[in-house]
Amino acid sequence: MTGDDRAVSPVFSYVLTLGITTILIVGLLVAATGYVDDQRRQTTENQLQVIGQQLSADIAAADRLARTDGAEDVAIRRDLPDRIVGSSYSINVKSDGNGPTEYYLELSTARPDVTVTVGIASVTDLVTTGIGGGEVVVRYDAAADELEVANA
Repeated sequence: MTGDDRAVSPVFSYVLTLGITTILIVGLLVAATGYVDDQRRQTTENQLQVIGQQLSADIAAADRLARTDGAEDVAIRRDLPDRIVGSSYSINVKSDGNGPTEYYLELSTARPDVTVTVGIASVTDLVTTGIGGGEVVVRYDAAADELEVANA
C-alpha cells in the first residue's frame, strides 16, 4: 500500500454520506407531500359535508315554516365560510335523480377536486340553483310555492 491510497478513503466516505443523506431527505419530502395532500383532501371533504348538513337543515326548517298556515315571508340566513382549506367552493341544488333524495346539495371544490352530496328533506319544491360560499339565504316564494337558496 502506498500513501496515496489512504487519502481516497475519507473523500469517498464523505461523498457516500452526502449521497445517502440526499436520498433520505428526498424520500422524506416525497412521503410528506403525499401525506399532506391526503390530509388536505380529507379536511376539505369533511368541511364540505358539515356545510352541506347545515344548509340542508336550514332548507328543511324553511320547508316546515313554509307549510304552516298563512306562511308568506320565510327567510333563513346562514353565514357560511367564503373559502375552505384555502379554496373557494360551489353549492348546487339539484334534482336530477342522481342524489340520495329528490332534491340534494352538491358541494364541490376545484383544488383539491372534491365533490360531496347531501340529501335535503323537503316537501316543498326547490329552485335548482348554483351559489358560492358566504352569506346564504333560504327564501320561500309563496306565489310559486317553492324554496330558493341564494347568496344574500
